[in-house]
Amino acid sequence: MLRTSIAPTVRRWYEPIDGSETLLVRPYLAAYERQEKARIQRLRRDILWCATYGVDLDIRDVHAVLGVAS
Repeated sequence: MLRTSIAPTVRRWYEPIDGSETLLVRPYLAAYERQEKARIQRLRRDILWCATYGVDLDIRDVHAVLGVAS
């Protein structure tokens, strides 16, 4: 039986696409994802820093009762 080999650059249609290995992902999308991840990391770090000093940045009132008007 004759078997042909497939070039290493050819992918089968049913294989998942890895965004870091393919050229189909636009560089500006990858840059946006990196920036967004860094922004969330900074936000978490800032919230943790504030919580360390007792500053609560959450605007929700956990003791509020729904439906009760003052």
